[in-house]
Amino acid sequence: MRNRFGDNERSLRDQIFEVLGKSKTSPQEDLAALFQCATHIRNRLLIETTARECGLKLSRFQMNDALELYYDLKQGRDDVGFISKGWDDPGFRVGSVVEVPKWKLDAVKDHTYGLLKYCATRGIVLTVETKDDVIEYQMGSVIYSDGFNTEVFVQVLRSLNECTDKANELLS
Repeated sequence: MRNRFGDNERSLRDQIFEVLGKSKTSPQEDLAALFQCATHIRNRLLIETTARECGLKLSRFQMNDALELYYDLKQGRDDVGFISKGWDDPGFRVGSVVEVPKWKLDAVKDHTYGLLKYCATRGIVLTVETKDDVIEYQMGSVIYSDGFNTEVFVQVLRSLNECTDKANELLS
């Protein structure tokens, strides 16, 4: 009788069961870990497929204890932001950062409130953080996992890019 799994799938499945068989964790812990892995794979596939549909390139993938995934977003040669998701986050963060040299602090103070209002009317949150030698204007929005689709992603990117362009105009 022919098995419905191909050799590669069977081999991967067998390797996973081998690791689980040697593990000192409970079946509940094994199931939770497998669920987290499946969700991660599904989320990566969703982001990669959506980016391809939007004509975007993904780069600098990261995953660690805090981040389930992180990608820089590029359209052609232009950076258009990033997308990330923490392991416990209910959705994806889409954002962009504009850095202004700290010596321009007095010049940009007058524009920060206007930029904040401009971004807020487009659904983009603006936070400002002072680092050693720069002021970071961090702009971002959240798309909940169950509402993530190409149309919503494109709209968030459009709003984010409007805010990034406005920040570059006001803060340069």
